[in-house]
Amino acid sequence: MESNNEKNLKLRLDRFINNKWVELAIAVLIIISVILVFVEISVHGSWPLIENINDGLTFIFIIELCIRYFVAEKKSRFFKSYWIDILAVIPVTRPLRILRVLRLIRLFRVGVILGRHFKVFRVVKMEYAVLGGAVLVTILMGSAGLRFAEGPTSDFASIENSIWFSTLSLVAGEPIGTTPQTQLGRFILLSLMLGGLTVFAVFTGTVSAFMTDSIQKFRIKHMELEDLKGHTIICGWNRSTSYVIEEILSHENRHIVVIAERPDLTEKEVFTRFEDHLHLLVGDYTRLSVLNQAGIEKAAVAILLADESKEARSSQDRDARSVLAAMLIEKVNTNIFTSVQLHNRDNEASLRSIGVEEIIVTDDYVGGIMASVVRSHGIVSVLDELMTLSRGHSFYKCKCPEYLASKTIGDGIVLLKEHADSILMALEVKGEIIVNPPRELVINKDDYVFAAGKNPDS
Repeated sequence: MESNNEKNLKLRLDRFINNKWVELAIAVLIIISVILVFVEISVHGSWPLIENINDGLTFIFIIELCIRYFVAEKKSRFFKSYWIDILAVIPVTRPLRILRVLRLIRLFRVGVILGRHFKVFRVVKMEYAVLGGAVLVTILMGSAGLRFAEGPTSDFASIENSIWFSTLSLVAGEPIGTTPQTQLGRFILLSLMLGGLTVFAVFTGTVSAFMTDSIQKFRIKHMELEDLKGHTIICGWNRSTSYVIEEILSHENRHIVVIAERPDLTEKEVFTRFEDHLHLLVGDYTRLSVLNQAGIEKAAVAILLADESKEARSSQDRDARSVLAAMLIEKVNTNIFTSVQLHNRDNEASLRSIGVEEIIVTDDYVGGIMASVVRSHGIVSVLDELMTLSRGHSFYKCKCPEYLASKTIGDGIVLLKEHADSILMALEVKGEIIVNPPRELVINKDDYVFAAGKNPDS
């Protein structure tokens, strides 16, 4: 067991070694040590002053690593995080001073420190920073290694020539201008060439990903997402989303923004078919920033589907995400019409309380239809047509037509059939929906009519 004094000492040392200015000082010393490595290999003969400074810096780095080892809770994690730094500070004798090029690897540590304490260094994405750092370190280590291996009388006597040779060999994948004469030099050249192939492969993949992302963003900008108004936002993606989009766009000329965590959705046939009206925004629709990017404040309709973008999520998780997104949407835009697909009716009350207009419980509807099929054979054929907007007759809702105002339901059924070739199914009176209303009920001009047939407004 650790004593209190030892715990206090660890705490003070941990605060000291992880202090911002101490870490920045270490970064500066790493840069100085790298510079001195190149100064040492650039000059002829021995420079005791440079060697003494290098030894002093090595001693400082050893003390730093010892402190980090002492305060580390898990020693295995320390070795996992700092094994490169340990290799870089191992004292080497003059015959093995080529191993000092390992100090160049610590430039990665400099990048980590700067990225941790300065936001300006976080502007560049991590993959680009790692790629650039890998190229820089490979070139510097290759040039320093060639200078050590070939000696001061070779074609690599000048550090400038070594750097250019390493750079061109890395890019071209073959020696440019000359060839190392020593076995060690040839091994370093081979490492450079292999490194070039690896860097090229990573570079190709990174650029491809960047171009794909840029094209996607350009496509969204080209469609002027920010200028959309009165559009529909679909949150989530599942097997029925394509059908929902086709039904909406075949009936209405409006823009739809799909928010999902799948960039490959643009390859779907529905995106090709409705390219001018369909937009994909890759992101998490439970984040307010993503909803704002989709123009939630100016949208007219929001459809929240049970998202299957990530199969690992359970039905409870999908419902929870839908409820969270609905809360954000209703908070930002109180005038939007929101429809939510749920797996479980337990969340219905929460959605009603925040103003969600329509809630579809998939399992309940499927169960109800299956039960109706058993009781009334052939009902599926009727539902197939009525639930499809793009063909045949369908359900629709409209403001009470003038010819129905002040008429009874009995008369209204006849008049609606004569004027619109539709069948009156239900009536909305002051927000209350009455299915198969009684024959004597009088239709008011402010009521809404639910009918089956051809929508007169379409």
